[in-house]
This record gives sequence, C-alpha cells and structure tokens, in this order.
Amino acid sequence: MRHFSIVIVLLFFCAVANGQNPISEARKSFATFGARTTKVVVPSTTLADLMLRDAVNRFWRISPFEFCSFEEYEKSKQDTSFYFLMRADGLYRKELEPKIEYLTLFRGGEEGRRGLRAGNDIINLPLQPSDDLSGDMLWLLPTYINIIQDHIYAIQQDISLAFKGTLFYSGRVNEIKGKRLLIAKEQIGYSIDEEKIKALFKGNVQFASFEQMEEALSESVAGKAIAVAIKPKGEARGSYCYKMVISTEDLRLLFFRRHKVSGFAKSGFTKEDLRKMSAPYLF
Repeated sequence: MRHFSIVIVLLFFCAVANGQNPISEARKSFATFGARTTKVVVPSTTLADLMLRDAVNRFWRISPFEFCSFEEYEKSKQDTSFYFLMRADGLYRKELEPKIEYLTLFRGGEEGRRGLRAGNDIINLPLQPSDDLSGDMLWLLPTYINIIQDHIYAIQQDISLAFKGTLFYSGRVNEIKGKRLLIAKEQIGYSIDEEKIKALFKGNVQFASFEQMEEALSESVAGKAIAVAIKPKGEARGSYCYKMVISTEDLRLLFFRRHKVSGFAKSGFTKEDLRKMSAPYLF
C-alpha cells in the first residue's frame, strides 16, 4: 500500500519553489482532467479493494478509468498523464506509524524526498483506522467517490479551491440548516445528555446506527444528513480524528474538521464540533 506523509504545505508554495505559475499550472491540469485516464489501484481481493472497485464501476463518471495492480502503479506512478485513485496510509511527521487510512486522488509525477509528493495530492478523504480489518466504515466508499468528483467539478469552476483541499469544506456548515442530522452515540467523544443534544439542534437530530446512515445515503433520502467520525488506529493520543457531515440527498460534504486526540479531547465529535454544527439551527 502507498504511504504518504501529511504536511501543511500547499500546492501554491510547491509550484512557486519550482519556478512555476501555480494558478496557470493548476488550471491547465484540471481543465484536462476529463480527458486523462484515472488509474484505480486495487492490489488485492480484500473486502476494501473489492468495495472500491465496485464503487468506481458504479459511480465514477468524470473521466476514463482503468483498474491496475500495485506493480503496475509502481511502473507508471511518475507519468504525469495519469491520475491515481487508491487507498493509502497517511503519516504525520511525529507519528511512528500510520494511524489513518485515506482514499486519495493524486496526479502522477516524480516523488520528492521521503515519499512527499510535491503538491500532486488533490484530495485525501479519511476512510478508516490503519490496518482495520473490520470494514465498519467501508460503506462510505460510494459516497466518497461522489465527493471526490464534486471536488474536481468545483475546482474547474473556481481554481482557487485547488489550493484549499478539504479546508474548503469547513465553511459549508450553514448548509446543514433544515436537515435532520443522523449521528451515532458511540461517535461522540464525551459523556452525553441526549436531551441537551436534542435541544441544541432544536430537535433536528436523531441517534442512529451505521446501518441507518448507510441506508439514508444509498437511498438519497431528502432532508437528512449524516455525521461521521473517523478515529485513528488505537485512538492514539497525538493522532488526528476527523469529523464530517454529509448530505444524504446529494452526497455533498458539508462539514470537515479534525482535532488532535489527547487526554482532554477524545476521539469522536467534541462539544465544540456539535456547537458549530448546531449553529445554523439557531437562526
């Protein structure tokens, strides 16, 4: 499996360092996305790879695609005419081992030192804890395929989004207004008072199972959204937990936030997350 290091460096600075015009390079790259082949790396017959293959077959529509093995990926990964979609472990600088597995889309090209890609990663969506064999979160894969394609469409309309990555989605929380929010109790990272949370959302919240959330997504239920947290392997302190809200009607990512796990901030949604998510219901 590919590993990539996560660093707080934007594509803009990478392009400037190489003497390129970042806006021009990004515009050229995304304008031709639909004409380039996306290679989907499925190196095994594990449940995760089989579900990724199925999700791409059913829902990928933005460009030609073909499946390839990891060996084929290794041979072609420096070819800038290809984009690659695959599951990959992310590693923060201070982590000794990966804690989160992502679904990542990136453009082929030369890798920098220590496995860094010089701005080639387009979007990385947290999928599940690293080395997780349970498959508990794999039901998100079809939705992620839609989110990734919508991300490309959005960049083609506004090239500045290419330099924001998933940070762009932290400002969409107002679009939750009017939707009934489905959330699992076990994904809230502190002891909860159910009635207080219901009051916080003016009654527009429902405690639900993953099965109910998956059903709402697969059936494109109108007027609802799901809240899901991706926790790091072992819920390790110092690693990051990701929180998202996804509209079930159109499978759009409406909220994206992360926090570092600590003794004070457990894995899962924090009080601050719920406060931000409930704000649109107050007006």
